Amino acid sequence: MSERCGFSTTSSVRMAISFAAAVVLGSFVAPSVLAAVALPALPIRPTASQTVPTSPAEVFAQQNIDKGYSILNSKAAPAQRHMQFRDFMLGLIDGRRLGLFTLGQFANSASKADIDAFIAAFADYTVAVYETRLDKYKGQILKVTGSSARAADDVVVNCEATDPAHPSDPSTKVAFRIRKGADGKFIVTDLNIEGIWQTISQRADFTGFLQQHGGRVSDLTNDLKRQTQSLYASA
Repeated sequence: MSERCGFSTTSSVRMAISFAAAVVLGSFVAPSVLAAVALPALPIRPTASQTVPTSPAEVFAQQNIDKGYSILNSKAAPAQRHMQFRDFMLGLIDGRRLGLFTLGQFANSASKADIDAFIAAFADYTVAVYETRLDKYKGQILKVTGSSARAADDVVVNCEATDPAHPSDPSTKVAFRIRKGADGKFIVTDLNIEGIWQTISQRADFTGFLQQHGGRVSDLTNDLKRQTQSLYASA
């Protein structure tokens, strides 16, 4: 994908592996919730010697990595495979929380109708990005290597992606931020590829777009729909 939302999309390319994210909106939620979002400089510390997931968060991450690849590698018809992957993805994230976070302060001035339309388009866009990018990595192996607990319910799970066909090539460092949702189940709240946290990058990108378009969330929604169609057309 060469562009997103009419401007640079380096961060969307970094969504190459695994599952999406949801954090919480800064000016839209209580400060106690916002404190759980900031993660701009947390390092990835993979432990190469650890090959078997041990903590519940690590097991959750590896099981869902494997499940995602299983869906993409299935022999089902493309339309059926797409719907299976979409349902799988949306079950892993809290799309509304993620969408609101990426809108930042612009969510406060948007109408409920515009917010709802954006959240729906953002969910479709997120699935499209992960589905098309993951498909290009089907031949690689993504394994959990360790984790770092930030709090009792906030864990960064580290992974490495390797290519069995080219074992001497450097591995790709990946990390997932995993928390517990309101129902107590794990959800993926952010993704890091080689040091870049996706939700932070998306928020910056969307802010730049909205600043150039008078803060009109509807314009961003329409552009996300266009980008979603473009992703599938070029896959």
